[in-house]
Amino acid sequence: MRPTFLGFETQKRTLMIAQKNQDIVGNNISNINTPGYTRQRVDMYSMYVSGLGEPRWSSKSNMLSMQGQGVNAYGVSQIRDTYIDKRYRENVSLEAETDKKIDILGDIEDILDNFESDGLQYKTQEFWNALQDYSEEKPDSSEVATITVNAAVNLCRLLNDYSGQLKQVEDTYVNELNDNVEYVNKLLGEMQQLNVRIEKEKFHYAEGYGPNELYDQMNLYIDELATYGEITFNQNSNGTFDVSMGGVKILDGIEQKNSRIFMKDYDQYGTAELYFENGQDVLLTRGTLKAYQDMINGNGVYAAGGQNSNYGIAYFKSAINIFARTVADTLNKANGADEDPSRAMFTPSTDDALITAGNIQVSDSWREDPTMIGKVRHFNEMTGMYEYGYDEKRDEVTGIVNLQNTNVKYLFSQFDNSNIEFGNCHDFKGSYFEYISFISNRLGQTIEYETSRNETAKITVDELLDARDDVSAPQMDEEGINMLNYTKWYNASSRMLTTLDDMLDKLINGTGRVGL
Repeated sequence: MRPTFLGFETQKRTLMIAQKNQDIVGNNISNINTPGYTRQRVDMYSMYVSGLGEPRWSSKSNMLSMQGQGVNAYGVSQIRDTYIDKRYRENVSLEAETDKKIDILGDIEDILDNFESDGLQYKTQEFWNALQDYSEEKPDSSEVATITVNAAVNLCRLLNDYSGQLKQVEDTYVNELNDNVEYVNKLLGEMQQLNVRIEKEKFHYAEGYGPNELYDQMNLYIDELATYGEITFNQNSNGTFDVSMGGVKILDGIEQKNSRIFMKDYDQYGTAELYFENGQDVLLTRGTLKAYQDMINGNGVYAAGGQNSNYGIAYFKSAINIFARTVADTLNKANGADEDPSRAMFTPSTDDALITAGNIQVSDSWREDPTMIGKVRHFNEMTGMYEYGYDEKRDEVTGIVNLQNTNVKYLFSQFDNSNIEFGNCHDFKGSYFEYISFISNRLGQTIEYETSRNETAKITVDELLDARDDVSAPQMDEEGINMLNYTKWYNASSRMLTTLDDMLDKLINGTGRVGL
C-alpha cells in the first residue's frame, strides 16, 4: 500500500498549479489592453516515477504504488511566433520608410504644385508672350521692351523663390534626420540598460524562462527600432538580446554595450551620411533613416559623391537649377553673349560662375536698356570697330528706312526649339515647356510609386499585426474559457482532498471497530 499522505501531497500540488494557472489567466485579462503585452501560460508536465533506482520490494510491479504523482510546472512562458515577429518588423520598416518619403515628396509637391498652372509654366509663358509682342513691334519700342524685361524679372524671382523654399525643406529634413539619429542612440541606451536588468533577473529563473515583462519591454523597443532600419536580433542564454542593424551589431547583450550612430557635418560634406561607432557606413535597405538619406541625397542622374539615384530634394533642386541655367545659357548665346559678355540677358547675382535658380537675375545691361535685345551687332567701316544698333532696312521703292526686329524674333524662336538638352547627363531633350511638364510628371510618378509601396506595406503590416495578435495578444473569450476550466479543476481537486480526508478518518478512527 502506498504512503497514506502521498495523495494529499499530490492534490496539494494540483491545487497550487491550478491556482497558478488562475493567476496567469487573471494576469492576461488584466493586461488585455496593455501595449506590447504578450500572453503567458503555465508550462505543465505530469510527475513521473523513475524505475532506474534499486527497487525496495521484491517485484518491480510494486512501483505501481508510486504512480499518480499528479502535475507540476516548468515555469511561465510567453506565446510568441518568431517568424511573424520577423516578417512584421521587416514590413513595418518598409511602411515607415515610404511614410517618410511621401511626407518629404509632399513638401516638394507643395512648392512645385503650381508648376504647370500659375507657376513656372505660367511665368515662362508670360515671358514668351512678352517676347512675342516685342518681336512684332519695332526694336526701339521701349515700352514693350520694358514689359519684356519685367516678365523676365518675374521669371527669375519665381526661380529664386523655388530655390529658397527647396533649401528650407532640405534644412528641415536634415535637422529631422539629426534628431532621429539622436533618438535611435537614446533608444539603444535604454535597451542596453534593460539588458542589464534582464541578466540580473534571469539568474533566478530556470533555463528557458525569464522575466516576461522585461522581455515585453525589449520587444517593444525592437519593434520601434525596426521602423528606423532593417534589423536582426537573437536572444542569448543569459536572457539578453543582441540586435544588428544594416549588418552591424548595435546592441550586444553578452558584452553589455551598444554602438551609437553618427551623422557627418552636412554643411561640410553636402550629403546626409551616417556611420556607426566602429566607423562603418550605415547602409540600409529600408526604414526611416534610409528614407531621409534617399530623399536628401537623391539626385537622380546628377548623383555624385555620397548622393544616390533617387528622385529626392537634391534632384528637384538640380532640375530647377538646370532649367534656369539652360534658359539663361540659350538666350545669352542667342543674344551674342559668347562674343560680348555685355550682351548677356541673365547673370548670376553672386560671384558664382554658374547660374542657378537661386542666383539667376536679369543682367544690369538689359535692365538699364530694355531695348538692348532689339539691337544687333554690325561693323563700322569708318571707325573699324563693331557697334550695336537697330537693324535697318531701306525700302527699294520708297527709299524709306524701316527698323527690323530680327534679333528679338530670333530670341523668340528659341522657345520653339525642341532639341534643347537639359542637364549634363542629358536628363531630357525638348523645349522649355516640355521640360517643365517632364519635371512635374516625374514628381507625380515618384509620389505615385511611393504611395503604392506604402499601401502594400500597410496592408501587409496590418495582416501581420492581426496574425501576431491572434498568437500573442490575450483574447477575452479564450481567457474566460480558461478561467472556467481552471476553476473547475481547482474545485475538483478540493473535492478530492475532502474525499481523501474522509478516507483517512475512516482508516484511523473506524478500523477495527465493529459496526462502524
